[in-house]
Amino acid sequence: MVGSIYFVDMPYSNFQQAKARPVMVFKIIDKNDLLIMPLTTNLNREGFILKNDDIQAGSLKKQSVVIIPKITAIDSSLIGSNNFIATIKPSVFEDILQNMCKKLACS
Repeated sequence: MVGSIYFVDMPYSNFQQAKARPVMVFKIIDKNDLLIMPLTTNLNREGFILKNDDIQAGSLKKQSVVIIPKITAIDSSLIGSNNFIATIKPSVFEDILQNMCKKLACS
């Protein structure tokens, strides 16, 4: 599940509305909660660009950006096999983690 991309309803920042969009599972917190990062096809957004060459299983319809500054917690029940899109190659997932640590100043 970690490193996989799913299609889920993501709330906007104001939590008044939601939009169906792809998200990458970043970390499993516990059996109920996951940390995710949304994806966008707007290649001008800050983040990590994913191409189909970066995919281990499944596929992306278009190049996408993992929006690293937007880490969000969601309930694990929102993720299911029926909304699976793709799994990122482990080496690419590690690159995303390193990029995230640079942006968040991890020690």
